Amino acid sequence: MTHRHLICLSTALALAGCATAANPPATPAPIQAVDLRNTVCPVSGDNVGTSKLVEVADGKIYHLCCDSCHADFEKDPAKYEKMVSDDPAKYGIH
Repeated sequence: MTHRHLICLSTALALAGCATAANPPATPAPIQAVDLRNTVCPVSGDNVGTSKLVEVADGKIYHLCCDSCHADFEKDPAKYEKMVSDDPAKYGIH
């Protein structure tokens, strides 16, 4: 491959948006969320128990007790965020 072909190839790659060693693709920052470790579901008021269901809203992890609560939380997360922030102890947050 001649010098001219190398220049054309590198130009084509740059125009195509391919990453090079000098220009690596941007890596998005990892999402940082604070686990509230609530033991009471903000939707139903029941104990979370061993449920693995969580919802992340505004950088906070909320633990939920069941699938129906998960669906309800997603409909209006601001409602449940406010309930928890107004009375964290009610939801087992210390």
